[in-house]
Amino acid sequence: MQLPASALEQLISKPRLDSYKGYWKASPECAVGLYMWNGDVCSKVSKLLSFLEITLRNNIHRELSLSASSGASSSCAWWDPLWIQLKQAARSKINEVKSNALPKVLTADEIVARLSFGFWPNMLSWIAKQRSHLMEKILPGHQLSQAGATPNWRTPSARNLAVSEFFEFKDMRNRIAHHEPLWKFSAVMDTSPIPAIEIASASTDERSSLLRFGRLLGLYDNAIYALSPNLCHYISASSWRKKLGFLLSQRGLNRYKDGSHIVGGAISTKNLHQQFACVVRSNRAIQLMTPAGGGVFIPD
Repeated sequence: MQLPASALEQLISKPRLDSYKGYWKASPECAVGLYMWNGDVCSKVSKLLSFLEITLRNNIHRELSLSASSGASSSCAWWDPLWIQLKQAARSKINEVKSNALPKVLTADEIVARLSFGFWPNMLSWIAKQRSHLMEKILPGHQLSQAGATPNWRTPSARNLAVSEFFEFKDMRNRIAHHEPLWKFSAVMDTSPIPAIEIASASTDERSSLLRFGRLLGLYDNAIYALSPNLCHYISASSWRKKLGFLLSQRGLNRYKDGSHIVGGAISTKNLHQQFACVVRSNRAIQLMTPAGGGVFIPD
């Protein structure tokens, strides 16, 4: 049973649900399905971003530690010898983490683990400009890191564009944290030239939102490959990554728009075998009854 639109309005506020009705040109009940779709997409994107955040911070921490210690340690307080060179915002974040832990004195690993996701794209930008030779080790799979690549990390326009993509993930993470709709995409600009060049247009409707989601997933796959090709292959083959791909397809979106994401009816494993094509065509989740107990079959 789907939550009635009137009930959802009371829970999340009418203006929030109205944004779905206006943008998607949807009925109140369809807007409820779209709201649930956005929540499901958020949960899957959040999982993807967790891999990105952890891998990015660990790669940066390792390479800056090795650099600061002349190869003696892959985990040390690399910010101490770089303190004067770091931006004030970075120093403030590190000091904040230390202060919040008092009277305990944190290890370098503990400080790194407590720095927010937003810290790391800014740190990557600083490294790209001030320690560009480390970028090949932080992002070994990136096209700018390959031997003989032209352009490479020493080419300002190329590195600025490459790093800017990580800030898109930072923005997406912030929107999830503040429960904002992920389907509202603003225009993406390359500010290296003057005047700036539009890379991706703002989303204005269903089609453009799905296109922008497709672009975002492409950027994510490239970013993960740049950080670790092996991790990229693992994530690409995972069931939850494929689930996200389905959610962002027209078929996946339609399931929520027409309420078919709500589990409807029950079917035995024997009947599922016989009616499999029909169940798939219905694009509806269905209760699956087995001798060992129940489950849910989702025709992705």
